[in-house]
Amino acid sequence: MVAEIPGLRPRLADNEIMTSQVIVPHRPGPLVDVPGEGGGAPSESALLGAPELVLALGGGLLLAAVLLTGLPQWLSVVAVACLALGLALPAHAALLLTLRRRAERRRREVLGRGLVLDVSEPSVRRLVAAYGRLERTAGDGMARDTGHLALAEVAALLEGRAPQEVERDYVISRAEAVSALADRLAEGPVMPVELAGADSLARIKALLA
Repeated sequence: MVAEIPGLRPRLADNEIMTSQVIVPHRPGPLVDVPGEGGGAPSESALLGAPELVLALGGGLLLAAVLLTGLPQWLSVVAVACLALGLALPAHAALLLTLRRRAERRRREVLGRGLVLDVSEPSVRRLVAAYGRLERTAGDGMARDTGHLALAEVAALLEGRAPQEVERDYVISRAEAVSALADRLAEGPVMPVELAGADSLARIKALLA
C-alpha cells in the first residue's frame, strides 16, 4: 500500500524526462546524466593491420625505387598515395581509440560520483522529475536534503536496474511524497524538523505536518 502523505495531490506532470540512467550524487545536488559507452572505436591490435602495412611499405619502396632507379616520375604519385593511405588509416584509428578512452574515463568518473538510477520506468521518472521541481523551489536546506534521501533510498534499492513489481509501491510512495513536498514549497517555506535516523517518508510527513 502506498503511504499517505499530508497535502498530497496527484501530478501527472511529474512523469517527464530524460536519459535512461542518471547519477544520484552522494551529496544533495543536481542529478548527472550517465555518459554513453564509447563504443565503435577499433582495438589497439587493429591500429596497423596487414592492408595498412602493405600500403605503407609498398608505397615507401616504390617511392625509393623512383628516386634511385629512374623509374617514370608518375609512379611517385602512386607511391605517395599508397604511403599516405597506409599511414592515414592507422592514424585515424588511433584518434578514434583516444576518443574512446577519453569517453570511458569520463564515464568512470561520473559513475564514481554517486549511485546509478535507471529512469526507464515511469514511477522512477516521476520521482526524478519531482526532485527536479523540489530543487528549483527548495534551495539548500532540509527539504532538498529529504528529497535527495528519497532518491538515494530508491537508487540503493534498485542498484541500477528498473524496479520489479514488488518494488514499485516503494518507488511510487517516494515519488508522491517528494511531489507533495515540492507543491508545499511552491506556496512558501516549511519549518525544519529534527528526525535523526528517519527515512525520507517520515521526514516528508513531518515537514508537511
